[in-house]
Amino acid sequence: MVIGMGIVGMTSFTLPAIEVIPIIKQIKMDTPRDNYITIKSSFPASEGKEQYEFVSLDLFHVTNPGEAKENFEKELSKPSPTLLFSPTKVVIPYGASKKIRIMALKPVEKEQIYRLRVRPTYPEDAIDPGKVRFAIGYDVLVRYLPNGSLTQELKVSCSGGNYQLEAMGNSRVEMRKVMADGNKVEDTNVYPNQMRKIKAKRELTFEVENKPYQYVACALKE
Repeated sequence: MVIGMGIVGMTSFTLPAIEVIPIIKQIKMDTPRDNYITIKSSFPASEGKEQYEFVSLDLFHVTNPGEAKENFEKELSKPSPTLLFSPTKVVIPYGASKKIRIMALKPVEKEQIYRLRVRPTYPEDAIDPGKVRFAIGYDVLVRYLPNGSLTQELKVSCSGGNYQLEAMGNSRVEMRKVMADGNKVEDTNVYPNQMRKIKAKRELTFEVENKPYQYVACALKE
């Protein structure tokens, strides 16, 4: 979630103009009817005066999912994009909602991650004089999954005082309750084709789908 700002004058107010549902969306090529998000106006319709929210959207492929600083590639700028969405701009009356369709053009063998950026945009005449308008934007996490069943398989190896983690299945591995040498580590998602490292000299413990795993000196303890 991101907060943007339009400035006129000195007075300010905070305005959660829209709501986006959901903020994490799974899509597949073989489920086209389910591949959408919904943008809702946060305000009820008013009698006698029509008011609107103006929203723009863009889509980015995340090339290093799971990392603290994500790298983005603008999807619509590619000669042959994998995903499209429609529309790119919407006008939503107060009290109403609109669906944004996400269209898969190519199948994938392994999970890919995208960010659908949703931003309120306001024409100058939509902001009252003397006001500062803050607007909350969203980056929807889009998980583009392969058709059929999903598989999770984690490869664990060690190098230079780090545990190296690789997802060998076709979807991400969600590591929870992670402890490195007895110290708590943030929960980690390991994505296909994206290695993650956790610094631990001796022991690494975690859970995957509520099943505990313990590695000592890089060897799995049964």
